[in-house]
Amino acid sequence: MQLSSKSIFLRRVQEAFLLKKISRRTSNHFISVYEKFDSKKRSEADDKADELLSELIFESKVKQKR
Repeated sequence: MQLSSKSIFLRRVQEAFLLKKISRRTSNHFISVYEKFDSKKRSEADDKADELLSELIFESKVKQKR
């Protein structure tokens, strides 16, 4: 299971609300602002991070086979 930064952020906002650290109004504000800036498009940095991660996984598997 892969967690995205969005799910982590939204979970933290919900957690803060449940612990009464922030109000419902503040929670809704955080969520609405986050949704406005949330982009479905993948950036070049995301692609580079995926490439690096796949290389590291491959190297790790090769080392384990030795």
